[in-house]
Amino acid sequence: MNKLIRYIFSSLIIFMPLYGLESFISFKVNDEIVTNIDLETESRYLIILNSELKNTDNNTLLKLAKESIIKEKIKKNEVQKFYKLGDTVDYLNEIIQGYYKRIGMKNLNEFENYLNENNLDLEVVKNKIEIEMLWNKLIGSIYANQININEEFLKKQIEKNSNDNNFDIEYELSEIVFQISDEINLSNKVDLIKKDIVEQGFKNAANIHSIADSSKFGGNIGWFAEKQLSQKTVTAIKDLEIGELSKPLKITNAFMILKIENKKQKKVEMNKDELLKQAISFEKNKQYNQFSIIYYNKIKLNSIISE
Repeated sequence: MNKLIRYIFSSLIIFMPLYGLESFISFKVNDEIVTNIDLETESRYLIILNSELKNTDNNTLLKLAKESIIKEKIKKNEVQKFYKLGDTVDYLNEIIQGYYKRIGMKNLNEFENYLNENNLDLEVVKNKIEIEMLWNKLIGSIYANQININEEFLKKQIEKNSNDNNFDIEYELSEIVFQISDEINLSNKVDLIKKDIVEQGFKNAANIHSIADSSKFGGNIGWFAEKQLSQKTVTAIKDLEIGELSKPLKITNAFMILKIENKKQKKVEMNKDELLKQAISFEKNKQYNQFSIIYYNKIKLNSIISE
């Protein structure tokens, strides 16, 4: 079966049952084989995390599936140097709960039924989530001493943003985190991203362009009180309306575009200690995400990807 026939064949079966398919090797990551069945499974997995991918073309979907598998295989190879898969059952169950609630499922049984409807096995999904969980644990252990949190600055920021009526603005945000190469400048990259946002929607553009883990969820990173966000972020988004995009923000080794999914004003009981705790957690997660990108790019250079 030549490459053209293989492509046409795989394009036609994205939403067909996987049983009975001829299996062939698509590519290898280091010494690990990836088949057409693996690509189809990954396509289905990406769709359950971002249902809007159903509307993208098959060529793009298969490309995203390939990139996702490559990233997963490289991460798996690295985490297995330090941890054993299958030894974190209790904590893994908590992480899985966060996954299915994030896509609107109420409980594990509903999530498993949803997976079955999409020809996905729960154990396969658990394995994928465990790899991500152990990867985050590895990044945490490697870079723990390099996390730099200026608590005094955050305290002053919370004091500055406090007001007599104890009202706070909350934002539901989505992100696209991207890097630029020597071949393309920032302006051209942003134009390309915005073009895909217009043509395919923000979620699909996040899947295509974002290097952050949030890309699998269409870039959505949830709700944040204004007092939790850095001054740089607040300045970039405070005047934006729902649906609007921020200008690219420089973050260490990359850039970030934020979208306002929703926002609301909320009366809060002012607990400055809790606000500080949340702000520290947000800043830590942001720095760990940046270190994750740096570390992944480093080990990817030593990986062999062959067709």
